[in-house]
Amino acid sequence: MCVRRCLVLFVWMNVERTASSDPAGLDHIKPCWYWDKKDLVHTPSQAEGLDPATEARYRREGARFIFDAGTRLGLHYDTLATGIVYFHRFYMFHSFKQFPRYVTGGCCLFLAGKVEETPKKCKDIIKTARGLLNDVQFAQFGDDPKEEVMVLERILLQTIKFDLQVEHPYQFLLRYAKQLKGDKNKVQKLVQMAWTFVNDSLYTMVALQWEPQIIAVAVMYLAGRLSKFDLQEWTSKQTNRRWWEQFVHDVPVEVLEDICHQILDLYSQAKQQIPDGGMSAGDTPLPPSILSPPVPPPTKKTSPQTSPRPPRAAQVSRPLFHPQLG
Repeated sequence: MCVRRCLVLFVWMNVERTASSDPAGLDHIKPCWYWDKKDLVHTPSQAEGLDPATEARYRREGARFIFDAGTRLGLHYDTLATGIVYFHRFYMFHSFKQFPRYVTGGCCLFLAGKVEETPKKCKDIIKTARGLLNDVQFAQFGDDPKEEVMVLERILLQTIKFDLQVEHPYQFLLRYAKQLKGDKNKVQKLVQMAWTFVNDSLYTMVALQWEPQIIAVAVMYLAGRLSKFDLQEWTSKQTNRRWWEQFVHDVPVEVLEDICHQILDLYSQAKQQIPDGGMSAGDTPLPPSILSPPVPPPTKKTSPQTSPRPPRAAQVSRPLFHPQLG
């Protein structure tokens, strides 16, 4: 469906919904961007007949497009991650059958660039998309691609309720890792592997279920298990407390394992080996990640999270891309 037609329907439905609601309370309702896992199988796309496997594939393809386009444009990894989170949130309210994923991906990247202070012109994003997509895929942008993206941006902004700031697990991963004790090389390897898992988690719906602090702990847990690095000592260790309870509270191990399984399932779907920095037979390098890391521009100051759910760890400044602990 043409995005302009979708805008007309969206505005009409929004007006009807507003008219039947309590106007006095609308401006005071803060959005919550976390869903229970059971709610993720009741998306608008599935309500319109899209099967779960196809929706999951569309989400992966949209995330891959945002990443590839952003990388070609030299955007910071936080910008790419923010765009992908916008993308996932958007499709909790709209159907892939109504809004083509590549147009939405371009729009999310366009908005994320402005929010993260790494703006790119709409025409440059479209030009990059043209180089990445085949003719059938690029046809989603219609006869006037710029207009399609600009119109969709209005729908995107209303959908995410102008709640633009997004925190990511990277900064928490570095902060928590600095409190671990043990062989520095092993800790560094754990951080690099965990960083890769954060990247790849963007292909899943994990960011729609858990705060970035919890995701950071989960990828550390996964990296520790896979690298056989038993986390036994850390700063301010207390008796009868597991290491992650130093950073997040009331998070059972079952939650961490569920996040890990969602990330590991991604590799099965993509038929790709879990990233370990090793080499395959014949010394052919394995892809380090489904989301290969871009080279970032200089880091910039982070903005506070606006989510209504209270953070479970303190904020720190944004890390450089290469996770160095020393």
